Amino acid sequence: MTVLVVGVPDGEQLELLRSGIQRNPHFQVVSHAHDPAVALAHARVLLPDITVMSLPAGIDAIDSDPAALRVFRGVRGLDPPSGVVLRTAAAQVPRAVAGLAVEGAVHVVREGDFDALMRALRTIGLRRASCDPDEMP
Repeated sequence: MTVLVVGVPDGEQLELLRSGIQRNPHFQVVSHAHDPAVALAHARVLLPDITVMSLPAGIDAIDSDPAALRVFRGVRGLDPPSGVVLRTAAAQVPRAVAGLAVEGAVHVVREGDFDALMRALRTIGLRRASCDPDEMP
């Protein structure tokens, strides 16, 4: 499964995330972008199976950040749609995908919860492998 990482600046945090994801041989990080416009351009060209998006600190809902919402809708609008894992820095998982969730294709995990991230990646990967279309309503 190919993975696009969005919203994590270059540096140690990105390398830890990338190496952690790629520790599982079923996942390959094919690109990363901190800028939303660049992320969408990468997504349109690479058609990633999964997009891992980090929401900015203090964001309690994806619809309160227009750039994040644009990336989310952009990757979900691909054909086939990219599964999405939203990483949040919040102490509690926010209502990040209220009204936007698709069962099994969109997951919210807390930043730093690597086990939850890997469970979400595996769930999306299994869904993709079964050819489940996971279309948005």
